[in-house]
Amino acid sequence: MDNQIIGDKNTFAIGYSFIDADTTEISMYHNNKNILEFERDGCLFTTRWNIDELAFWLRDFLNNMGDDPYPVDAEGRFAAQKDQSAREYDTDDNSEFDAYYDKLDEWNLRHRWHPASSGAILADLYFQQVGNTVEISWNNLDADDGVCFITLEGGFSIDKNTFIDVIDTFLNVYAERL
Repeated sequence: MDNQIIGDKNTFAIGYSFIDADTTEISMYHNNKNILEFERDGCLFTTRWNIDELAFWLRDFLNNMGDDPYPVDAEGRFAAQKDQSAREYDTDDNSEFDAYYDKLDEWNLRHRWHPASSGAILADLYFQQVGNTVEISWNNLDADDGVCFITLEGGFSIDKNTFIDVIDTFLNVYAERL
């Protein structure tokens, strides 16, 4: 198993290894830390699964990135924190309640990769273009029992072109494998 790195681990990088025809191990780095790393049963792991759906989601995000701000006014610097605080909303008006949460859920489908996990143990990441940067943020406080992500909450911004180069290069390598 030969781990390949695309990008600079200090700025933004993707690490990957093709385990077999259906399994890929993937890491995502910032500040030389794998933000996908988790502990389970006293051992450290990173996401290892069939990531086809995740790769399709990343390609769709990359192809459709644009000015798409978080859909409601909410506290937090990054989308993951905004999403957490926005979910505290409540009203007795069922139509208003449904419309509010539909708006959040629709935005999340475009910016949160977790729904594309296909059952993998995967950090709950959000991706959002803001001007000439891409913000990547996460909230892993509600991980499954027995799983503790090393990076529970946080986020960072990187240059949009750096993000595009790293993700596009990874997706092209991954597509060659299919």
